Amino acid sequence: MKTAKKGKSMGILKRLACLLALTGIFHAPLQAHEGQAHDGYVTNQNGGFVHNSTGRCVKTLRWTAELAIPECEGIEAAKVTDADQDGIADSSDKCPATAAGVMVDATGCAKDSDKDGIIDSADNCPGTASGVAVDSSGCKLVIAATAPKDTDNDGIADLKDQCPNTKAGASVDSSGCELKKSFVLQGVNFVTGSDEITGDSKNALDQVAETLKRNGEINVEVAGYTDDRGNADFNQSLSQKRAESVKAYLRSAGVAANRMKAKGYGEDSPIGSNSTTAGRAMNRRVELHIIE
Repeated sequence: MKTAKKGKSMGILKRLACLLALTGIFHAPLQAHEGQAHDGYVTNQNGGFVHNSTGRCVKTLRWTAELAIPECEGIEAAKVTDADQDGIADSSDKCPATAAGVMVDATGCAKDSDKDGIIDSADNCPGTASGVAVDSSGCKLVIAATAPKDTDNDGIADLKDQCPNTKAGASVDSSGCELKKSFVLQGVNFVTGSDEITGDSKNALDQVAETLKRNGEINVEVAGYTDDRGNADFNQSLSQKRAESVKAYLRSAGVAANRMKAKGYGEDSPIGSNSTTAGRAMNRRVELHIIE
């Protein structure tokens, strides 16, 4: 009988102690009711923490410091802010105003994987080798060669232009001088009595070829001439063959054949006296006549 009364009294005391704890009168840790216990704190039927009148969570007898939860101990969890929303908390962000969408490193600054000074989000060549100069897109900088100065715009650089003030639109030779309607190919010679061009003539003919290729709009007549020594018919034939030889050489140097025609004039139109050695040498020549 006494045992039953004693058990009943203990039950009443337990309920009273629990009530006192809930009201904040009694703060000692309590064992939670069966099914309502958290490892360190008393929970209700919905799993939420039970608080006393001071706002603290009611602790269980199993509570230890390791099980402490900041909100139950009256400690407000620190709010992590990330103003530029780059994934790096403001407290660790060395670049707190990074633009939206820019990839950042662990410090919150724009990422530049190849260290070329162009951030990854704007880098079109993200794997540039170390030390290579790049343009604004992060790609290798290509420095265009500076074109030689050509004051009169005739296609011949001032350093090589012997006629630096040629009028606009004029066709010029390799020296930058205006092409005449007819001119002697200086330095072009042949083996005596033959149409074979001498070796020392080829440099002069190469320059003629370059001039013709640069002035692709003009067509020419290659004209051959002789002095008056020997048979006139032979001289006529020889002048034609020499004109053909020059045309063939120019063609081999890249001048289109349909831009040239060859004609021999024999002894006609001398430019020097056939009575002197010097005069006859002047008459043995090849000229270019520009065809309109």
